[in-house]
This record gives sequence, C-alpha cells and structure tokens, in this order.
Amino acid sequence: MHERVGRKTIILSFDMEPDIGSWTSGTRGVREGTPEIIRALANHGVKATFLFTGREALNHPEIVEAVLSDGHEIGCHTMYHENVGDPVYDTPFANFVLDNEVHGRLELATETVQRVAGVRPVSFRAPRLFGSAAMVTALDELGYVADSSFPAYFHGRSFLPYHPSREDWSADGDLAILEIPPFFDVRAGEDDSKNRTRDQWPVLRAKGAEEFGDLCRDMLGEVTDANGDSVICVYLHPWEFVEMPETVESDEVTLIFKPFLHVNTGPFAVEALDRFIGLMRRDGVEFATMRDYAAGFPGAADG
Repeated sequence: MHERVGRKTIILSFDMEPDIGSWTSGTRGVREGTPEIIRALANHGVKATFLFTGREALNHPEIVEAVLSDGHEIGCHTMYHENVGDPVYDTPFANFVLDNEVHGRLELATETVQRVAGVRPVSFRAPRLFGSAAMVTALDELGYVADSSFPAYFHGRSFLPYHPSREDWSADGDLAILEIPPFFDVRAGEDDSKNRTRDQWPVLRAKGAEEFGDLCRDMLGEVTDANGDSVICVYLHPWEFVEMPETVESDEVTLIFKPFLHVNTGPFAVEALDRFIGLMRRDGVEFATMRDYAAGFPGAADG
C-alpha cells in the first residue's frame, strides 16, 4: 500500500480595486491588468477568485464578463474599497464604517456585484485586511461561504483555514463561513508579529517568480492539517500588472510611493505570474477558487 502524500493547494485571488489601493482613484489595473492576468491563468488552465468592489463592477461590466467567461469566481471587496473592520496599520483615511452599519454596507456591495455579474458573490476580502467579528458575522448572515481577510501576520498565528467565532473572529467558532487567512512569510520579522514586511503580495514583483515560488513551497510545508494537507491563499491586485507611477500629483499634495508599491509593476509582474503558476504546477500543486475550496473543506454543508 502506498503512503498517502498530502495535497498542496494554492488559492489565487485578486482584489479588484482602484490603482494602488488606498492612494488613487484610477482603474488602469482593472481595465488593462485583468486581461493580462486572465491570459496567464489560461496558459496553465488555472481558475482564480476575482474580488470586485461594487464600484469597479458597475464601472467595468465588460471586465466582470471577461472574468466569468473564462470560468473564474466573482467575489466581493466592499462597495467603495472602504474600511469595514479594525485597522492593523496606520492609514490617513478615516472612512471607517461603523459596526452597526457594516451589514447594510456589505449587503449593498453584494447586491451590486450580483446585479452586474448575474451571480451572487460568496467569497470576500476586506480592503487592507481590516476585518472584524462584526464583518464576518454579517458575511455569514448574507450567505458568504469564504472570507480571506484575517491578517495572520499581524496576529502572529497560523494561516490554516478555520470557522470563526461571532464574538472573536480570530478564534474557532460555529459560524458557517470559512476564514481563509492570506499566508504570510513566517521567516520575516519573527520578533515582531505586527511587522507588515511579513505580508506576501509585493514579493512576486519585488523578488521574482523563483523566489516567490520558494516562499510558497516553504509556507505550504510550514503548516498542515490532520490529513497532512496544506493550503495557502495568495492575494494580488490587477494594478500590479500595469506600470504604476512612483509619484502622483494633485492640487493639494504630491504622493511619493514607497518602492514596494510600484517596483516591477507591468510586464515584469505579468511574466512573473505566468512563470510562478508554471513552477507550482510542475511541483504538483493544485489550484482552487475560494468558493470551491470552502465547499470541499471538512464539515462543509452539503449543497
């Protein structure tokens, strides 16, 4: 009898938001970067989850349709890329949605994405990973099956999926929704669990496909479940696949971005994504959408 080899799964997900997330209102990434992502995924027969803000879905229905027509999952990323949970790092914006407003705002975002896509989103990620118990409880009530907002790098805990508690979303509980934390580099900043340098998403661009592949291999081997299986959730942004500026001028301010927000954006990132997926496929790694992974998670409800 052959010994069972643990399955290794990567969930690829993309936050469909304005360019450089918190800092601009442009949408070149959604318009120009998404087709590049879709082509890279198609090269390897891989399906991914695209989490749209309601605004970007409304403004770019042709991109929503392009994602759907290639068989990818449409998820939600709030209505306007607003904060719907607790901050984990400093941000100059004060557009936080109050806890008692979260359900209504998420319901609006969900229905907006559904109206454009023709399918109801069941996977979610909070902008900046600013989530909360109020947020995951609202998502659970709205019928979501997967959330990928928990900032494990900030809390210094495992990034294995779990069902959260409605009182403390960092703890196991009885909510039906599955929390799938984006993985973090456990080797970086080990003495400071709140060190944002442990976050993953700039690494593919900053260090290339080979080094990002090595990081993912290490992280897949870092934690396994009772069956010896492991999973990591990778999250990226469409604006990373279009060349982004180093500075932005407005009437009132000049923004000078730190290198991790613009380095190797554009063609380098597109090639790195394609190469990374190929490397993982050759390693025998499986790819799954957030929705499909949650459906197959032990204890998932039938149907």
